[in-house]
Amino acid sequence: MSLTRRDFLTYLGVGSYSLLRNPPITSAAPAQFPTPKRKSSPPNWFQPIAPSSEDLLRVPDQYSAQVILSWDDPIGLPDHATGPQRFGFNNDFIAYFPINALEGGKNSQEGLLWVNHEYTNPLFVSGYFAPASGAAPKKTVEQIRAEKRSVGGSVVHVKWDGTAWKHVPSSQYNRRITALYPEIMLTGAASSKIPFGIGTLGNCSGGRTPWMTALSCEENYPDFNDIEKGFRWKDVASEAIDERQYGWVVEIDPFGELPPQKHSSLGRFKHENAAVTVSAGGKLVVYMGDDEMDQFFYKYVSHDSYNPAASRADQRKLLSHGTLYVADLMNGRWLALDYDRNKAKFDKAGLKSQADVLIHTRQAAAALKATPLDRCEDCEVHPLDGSIYVAMTNNAKHGNLYGQIVRFVEANDDAASESFQYEIFLAGGPKTGLASPDNLAFRKNGDLIVVCDMSSDKLNRGAYRPFGNNGLFVVPTRGDSAGDAFQFASGPNEAELTGPWFTEDESTLFLSVQHPGEETTDLSTPTSHWPHGGTQLPRPSIVAIRGPFGG
Repeated sequence: MSLTRRDFLTYLGVGSYSLLRNPPITSAAPAQFPTPKRKSSPPNWFQPIAPSSEDLLRVPDQYSAQVILSWDDPIGLPDHATGPQRFGFNNDFIAYFPINALEGGKNSQEGLLWVNHEYTNPLFVSGYFAPASGAAPKKTVEQIRAEKRSVGGSVVHVKWDGTAWKHVPSSQYNRRITALYPEIMLTGAASSKIPFGIGTLGNCSGGRTPWMTALSCEENYPDFNDIEKGFRWKDVASEAIDERQYGWVVEIDPFGELPPQKHSSLGRFKHENAAVTVSAGGKLVVYMGDDEMDQFFYKYVSHDSYNPAASRADQRKLLSHGTLYVADLMNGRWLALDYDRNKAKFDKAGLKSQADVLIHTRQAAAALKATPLDRCEDCEVHPLDGSIYVAMTNNAKHGNLYGQIVRFVEANDDAASESFQYEIFLAGGPKTGLASPDNLAFRKNGDLIVVCDMSSDKLNRGAYRPFGNNGLFVVPTRGDSAGDAFQFASGPNEAELTGPWFTEDESTLFLSVQHPGEETTDLSTPTSHWPHGGTQLPRPSIVAIRGPFGG
């Protein structure tokens, strides 16, 4: 038997029909947003702060943040070949090297800092400004070279004097590497086609090797020539870069004993960072992310084993001879980007040699059907269990505005394994309290340090309004509070906090404050005045944070 709508309503009765037309008003509580966060205890070494939109670097009570160096500060004696040595723009990754590190020491009161300078801001650095509409003027040689000097990296000697960290200007170690100099040789298979690169640029995050060198990762190298959205260096043909010379992992010895090298065996893409560990069998392993939407997660495993007794010159060869892998999350496998093992697939993709595979790493990864990810940024190895934590900032293409942190566990806890498991450790969003995780660092107790990278033009508006300015968070990885984020610092207007790195005894946290006032369009009305306040122009700077970290 079938019922018409009239029959059905007659069956329900007049009262029921009226309920359908006029549902009752209930006394339910209003919906809460965000979903209430479960109550957990913050780490015992600081009292979390609230999100802030102030033009300040805020840290918890009992902690202090001291500026060590800012953009354009002199860092040492002038070099006869390159002129004045000045601290570069947009400082990013920081690595601390105890001054006695080559003797096995762990001095936490004096050391060398390697600091990346990721990219420039033409308005501040060269005075160039392109209007929002109409034809943009071409850059001059002088403007482009000023911008080239502002990127790359700095080695700076620093010392704790009992009351503050001071730069040591007379030190022999202070020096710059820029997009103009020096000529840096490539190692590995790609060196047969690209023997060297001129300087370095796009230096985002990085890592530190067991033999005390810095790994600096070249990321957004296509931006520098780009006329439409980039820095327009090809406005002057002689100043355009050969893009094949960039997109590598660069090794720098802050102590100056070893020349810089670009290690092609680690692949070429938009490198974010390089997390270094030693496998159960003694192989050197480097984990790396490619910071672009729908790109991949990689690792490199050396052919030979790490020998702590070998010379530093021999130890660094581990970065030249090994196998590069890319992650297949669907099957939990590491896929070898090895030409001989995948000749048919690579030939079909137009890659005819191992050199081609390394120069065109993204195409090689796609040919093996690696898993595209949500902007795979910093990755770090947990100091207690060896698992790998990977920050994936966001992916607007797929509606992922807030990003996540993914945890990988290698089979048999062996970093050289060819299989793994993974899980979502933390999902960004209003409930979590953080968005767009970027750089990571670990404390020795396993607490995860997370700094965030919400785009400057989206801060404090729309979907990102609840988070305030970009901040630094502490996320326990063990205990009842595991996976909960507690805010430790908030950056100034339009800034990103980057490069967290502790001294060996964890008494000082070094941190970069990058691109404050990035949305400025007129130098007479900057959108930030940090760090000097008043009417001063904003300046990217590195800071030292001290306080009761002992918790």
